Amino acid sequence: MKRNRAGALILVLIVGAWSVADVTSVAAKEDKRAQAEIDVKGLGWLGDRQQQRSLSRLLGQERGETLEANAIEDAVFLLLSAVTEDGYLEPVVVAELTGTDGKTSTFTFDSKLDSTLPRSAVARRLVLRIKPGVRFLFDQVHFSGLQALKEEVARQFFIGEQVLIGGKGNRVYSPSKLRGSVTNLERELQRLGYADAKATAQNLRLDHHTGKVDVDISVDQGPRWMVTGVRAEGAEDLEKSVPALRNFSDQPWSQLWQQNVATEIRNHFYHLGFPDATVRLTPEAAEAHNGVRNVTVVARVTPGEAVHIGQVKFEGAKHTQEAVLSRRVASKSGQLLDPLAMEQARFRLARLGIFDAVDLRYQPAAGPLRDPIFRVREGRRNETNLLFGYGSYEQLRGGIEWRQWNLFGRAHQTRLLLLQSMKSSRGEYTYTVPELFGESVDGTARLFGLQRQETSFLRQEYGANMSVSTRVGWIGANATLGYTFQSLKNRQNTLETRTADQTQVNAASVDLNLVRDRRDNPLRPRRGYRWYLQTENASRYFGGSVDYQRIEFGGSYHAPWGQGRWVHAGFNHGVITTFGGDDTDLPVNKRFFPGGDNSIRGYQEGEAAPRGPEGNFLGAKTYMLLNLELEQALTAKWSAVLFTDALGTAARLADYPFSEKLYSVGLGVRYQTIIGPLRVEYGRNLNPRPGDPSGSLLFSVGFPF
Repeated sequence: MKRNRAGALILVLIVGAWSVADVTSVAAKEDKRAQAEIDVKGLGWLGDRQQQRSLSRLLGQERGETLEANAIEDAVFLLLSAVTEDGYLEPVVVAELTGTDGKTSTFTFDSKLDSTLPRSAVARRLVLRIKPGVRFLFDQVHFSGLQALKEEVARQFFIGEQVLIGGKGNRVYSPSKLRGSVTNLERELQRLGYADAKATAQNLRLDHHTGKVDVDISVDQGPRWMVTGVRAEGAEDLEKSVPALRNFSDQPWSQLWQQNVATEIRNHFYHLGFPDATVRLTPEAAEAHNGVRNVTVVARVTPGEAVHIGQVKFEGAKHTQEAVLSRRVASKSGQLLDPLAMEQARFRLARLGIFDAVDLRYQPAAGPLRDPIFRVREGRRNETNLLFGYGSYEQLRGGIEWRQWNLFGRAHQTRLLLLQSMKSSRGEYTYTVPELFGESVDGTARLFGLQRQETSFLRQEYGANMSVSTRVGWIGANATLGYTFQSLKNRQNTLETRTADQTQVNAASVDLNLVRDRRDNPLRPRRGYRWYLQTENASRYFGGSVDYQRIEFGGSYHAPWGQGRWVHAGFNHGVITTFGGDDTDLPVNKRFFPGGDNSIRGYQEGEAAPRGPEGNFLGAKTYMLLNLELEQALTAKWSAVLFTDALGTAARLADYPFSEKLYSVGLGVRYQTIIGPLRVEYGRNLNPRPGDPSGSLLFSVGFPF
């Protein structure tokens, strides 16, 4: 029902890309077999192998056919250091050395490293048996003198985010971690303007039997430094030439503030052609009054000499036409050198998506005339991915994705996608031209086909789309405007309206999509918001056989509630009208069929659509959906969710906005993966209609809204 609804039903795992691998030489294999063997035991199967790989990498050339005494001691030291950082402060390592003569000798080491090996010791095989001992974990962290932060916030620097089922990984104690936590707390206070803030760990208490660690953190915040103004030395009146500097007054003095102000001043001189301009900020702080020190900042500017552009050059482009590169660099020979304009050109080159790296340097590095040199490293030109997944509705799903980059040396891209599941077949071919018009307007042509078994009919769609996309700065949204011509068919129709539904229509539409996303993480949002608008205006004047207007809009909001707990809210509304046409011509494929893991979760896909007098489904012409969730972290990866979904639908526009209301409540468990949360949810229906399920168990991946 919403964007990418079918995609949210499955877990897509990229198994791998087909690529040409380097062939390892026989000599290299022989060298590898000739290396001394190293085994680690005592940390579990996974931990042993992780440490073995780490030792092999860190020892480097020390690991030859045999291990000398120094290499063995280094291996012991590295292993002890690794487990100490993981909270095991009193480990013991028993090293078993098998010499070239086959004889075995044993040596024991502890964290003090008082033991040494005979300088004549040599091992063809080294077995390190580690006894980690007690693992030390933070239990209680107490604060004194802390006022600028809540204690639960400051405590996160030491024991991580609060969860219901405390994971040991976040609570691990080691001397270096304690020092790092204290330093991070100081930096956070300094970021808030407490420039003199100091934190000290005191009264450290370690229980050597249980591993519990208690510590007191004494904080001396000092006064808060607040900037009252910026004064320039060595340049013109910056407040007049750089008006944005006024926005930095009445803000806390911090490292971030200094970086922002220095950047603002440097950028001013960069635009004037002074790429070597430097800025040094010096605070002049008054005496503290009521816990605040007013600060006047002196900006000492050294502009350097004005620099002009010599010749713009490109290196490393083997398959890319130079004209494609030149169009991305607006600056020309003889102009003043603006480093920001050059960085923008570098960004435009990188945005083409065909380079693994784009570097910029100047030749010579100093002087009044410099050549900007862009060095590019071209990336892969072909890639094939196998796709697999499973979802509650479509069940098993698999497919193949084939992508091409830099066609004809003009940075064009293509993508072929073929997917097959238990309920659908889908194919799509996309051709993209970056920066088709201007700097930020991309063009795309797409051919598509879909056959999908819906709850009450077999959906068949195929057609073509041409679109342009850009960013609309004044609303901070990404916009796509396109034209679509498609053939819409339905077969095996069991809807209440089946006798009147047309089995095939051609629809030609102008489509507009707007999306503004301000979530902190689109895969696992914790705070922020997102809104979207999708319109599809089909008309006979555009070349089709039907007239309809389909509009969907909505958004989501996410916010923390205490520690390790979040509130999520989503709202979506859709309506389809037939102004200028006959309501009976409205394609079945364009009506709304809510239900499923991204909709009201007490129903499977499409089962929440309105029902007719005979109990068969009707496609909705309008719907409203509200989703509310309370998520509680259980561990760093696992969380539990309590949710309620409310849906209003109407099969007739005369009943707008809805004539029927459905409600579901439920529980879910989520596991965070690199492609989004893996979700298992059960929704219970509070007011099921005749023929509705009492509830549904859903499996899916990705955040629901």
